Amino acid sequence: MKKIISLIVFICFTFCGNIRAQVDFGSEDFLSGKNIKMQRNFLNNLIVIGSKLDFSGSSYEDIAMFGININFNGSSNKDVYIAGDTVKISGNIKGNLRVLARNIAIDKLRVNGSVNIVSPEIVMSDSVQCDKVSKIWSRNAQIGGHYRILHIKTKNIIFSKNIDIQDSLFVQSKEKPAIPLNVLKHCHFVYQPQLPQKSQFFLSSKFRKLYSFLSLCFPFLLMILLTPRVLNETIEIIEKNPAWIFFSGLLLLILTPVILILVMITVVGAPLGLIFFIMYLSLLYLCRGFTCIVLGKMFFKKLKEGKIKIILSIFLGTGIFVLLTTIPKISYFIQVIFIIFGFGGLVIGRIRMFLKLRKENLI
Repeated sequence: MKKIISLIVFICFTFCGNIRAQVDFGSEDFLSGKNIKMQRNFLNNLIVIGSKLDFSGSSYEDIAMFGININFNGSSNKDVYIAGDTVKISGNIKGNLRVLARNIAIDKLRVNGSVNIVSPEIVMSDSVQCDKVSKIWSRNAQIGGHYRILHIKTKNIIFSKNIDIQDSLFVQSKEKPAIPLNVLKHCHFVYQPQLPQKSQFFLSSKFRKLYSFLSLCFPFLLMILLTPRVLNETIEIIEKNPAWIFFSGLLLLILTPVILILVMITVVGAPLGLIFFIMYLSLLYLCRGFTCIVLGKMFFKKLKEGKIKIILSIFLGTGIFVLLTTIPKISYFIQVIFIIFGFGGLVIGRIRMFLKLRKENLI
């Protein structure tokens, strides 16, 4: 998947209000809420999820922050992991720094370990110092500061006239950037143009469509071998009661995240609820495949029921689904419809199986 799933999980916490409380899970401190300010010392690993995060304290262990607006202006004795929309970073990090965001501004920062940053827009001031290898993936980058080894892959890049690089500089960009003369005198510079047009196939919409097609087909081809009963029962339920499954799936689709949110806002249920929420998101991605198979079977009514018919239905139904989702105005509508039918069929089928096994005193 193209987007880090960690960025999605914070949504369920935006309803929890402002929070400054700390929950201790053994060797980890877990904080969640809408607006969180951290101004003290943390002795354990720190995990923070929220809408607006502001860290100005210090941590003796690792820090992981997931949110929309994140401001890190503190110190950490170990690694720092940040994923968000708009991120500002300053302070002192003795370990490594890993950042994924839409927009990043870094100022007055010292990192003793390695640095990995992925962001379309990034600005690094002259007061940044990175002691080891720094790797940056971006679209538009303005880079200043002091580095030992710097690797940058971007479309457009501007270097500050005061930038300092000790050992080596590697740049891959659309056009060869202007490098200050003082940098070229004492570092090894390597420039590489952007990938040729043919190689960009792997970044093109055609490749994304192919990937979407194969990634949706593969799990259900495995299900034919590993869990054929679950696959057949789910498809049969959708085919026999489409209207009932649609409304049941819609209701379950709404109630499930509400229940998970209620579980996650409790002290005991937070870690478990977070795990189930990620599983729920994964199921939504896969459930579309059940509806694809039902759609594909409509074109093979005359074929005898069996593995061959299911396999053909997987490929044809998934192909039709991928083509429909390329139409901008109906893409999201089609995906929601397919998710509702697939999720409803899967959950109702598992509920029926549970009730049947319980009736037979097998569980």
